[in-house]
Amino acid sequence: MIIGSVLRKFSKIELSTADDKHYILKNNFVSRMAFGLIGVPHLGFRARAKIIFKEILQSPKSTRILDAGCGYGLYALTLAEKGYYVDSIDLDQKRIGSLNALRQESPASRERISAHQGSLTNLPFFDNSYDLIICSDVIEHIADDQASVRELARVLKSGGKLILSVPYNSRHNQKIFRMFSHERPGYTRKELTTLFNPYGLHLKKDYYYEYWLGARLFGFFNSLNSKTLMGIFFYPCYSLYLLDRLLTIGEPNGIVIVAEKKS
Repeated sequence: MIIGSVLRKFSKIELSTADDKHYILKNNFVSRMAFGLIGVPHLGFRARAKIIFKEILQSPKSTRILDAGCGYGLYALTLAEKGYYVDSIDLDQKRIGSLNALRQESPASRERISAHQGSLTNLPFFDNSYDLIICSDVIEHIADDQASVRELARVLKSGGKLILSVPYNSRHNQKIFRMFSHERPGYTRKELTTLFNPYGLHLKKDYYYEYWLGARLFGFFNSLNSKTLMGIFFYPCYSLYLLDRLLTIGEPNGIVIVAEKKS
């Protein structure tokens, strides 16, 4: 699966990054072909999305899913194309508006995605509503991260799965986290365990990515301002970025965890 290839289906795309880069693209033949061949050209997002989709696609289509802090809805849009039903929520009304506009262009998205504006610290959903929750690179932006985890646990069913990605609390992230509007540099596995335990969330798996080489590849690729250069360099950089996860030189800078709510 080429992550982000679903975007080739839509007439107008809005995307943004944590360092306040904002992109609005009107799709034409060339951009549709590029999305089909390359997907979303963002190394960090692609690395964690690869892990997240691997975990989700093991679940049956009847799984009730919440995309918490959905942004522009790329996880939800991809899952809807694969037959899953997803509730999406984000604090940013503009992003929810953009997702709703995309939904109108796709019968699968219109039928299978429900989009809501709201805060992760006060979710507008009933207790024990979801079999699976995605929360990807969100809680590091929230001052009261404990309140957001409490709410995620509340709406997750007993035995349900929380897939959460955050920056790792590395020396590298301790230096740069303010650039990305993060409230904190990140989390270690131990810190996540401490955060989750009061709410009955038990860590089952963890995946680490973006070590020494990956961080430098991310910096290089992120410095490219030309779409043409990004297209040329994406797959060479992405291949090395995936190799970086096998080499594990230095500290990781990203972590994806899978937690289960105890019965």
